[in-house]
Amino acid sequence: MFLSTATNAIDAKGRTSVPSAFRDVVDQDAIYVWPSVHGTFLEGGDRKLMDALQSEIFERVAEGTLSVEAAQAQQMVLLGGAKRLGYDKTGRIVLPQEFRDHADLGNAACFVGLGNRFEIWEPGAHEERMEAMRERAKATRLLGNVRMAL
Repeated sequence: MFLSTATNAIDAKGRTSVPSAFRDVVDQDAIYVWPSVHGTFLEGGDRKLMDALQSEIFERVAEGTLSVEAAQAQQMVLLGGAKRLGYDKTGRIVLPQEFRDHADLGNAACFVGLGNRFEIWEPGAHEERMEAMRERAKATRLLGNVRMAL
């Protein structure tokens, strides 16, 4: 499970370190990353997530809850837009320039663990989003009457 938040430097070649806690989750020596359709950040996960996304698309088409055209759009954007990013022995990956441009990444990347997946944000944008999410989380009840203490 991808947990925690870590901000790491990006060098001039686009290299950044994948947090060790994230590398520990992945079965292989790579992660999968793609530009989000939901905003100026990147989304990612491991091979199991990519397989699950493909399976969900097929299942939803078979159930009739996703049209063939929508399935093709999901496949093109999510699977076609994803890149397998292998990391070196020090745990670094190279974020492609088009990914850095999409997420407005300069000299740092903020990795945010979200369970079965993660997001990569420009640190300032992540702080702004976190403030909004913190307020939303305060109003959300979880597990019956247990409320998150933020």
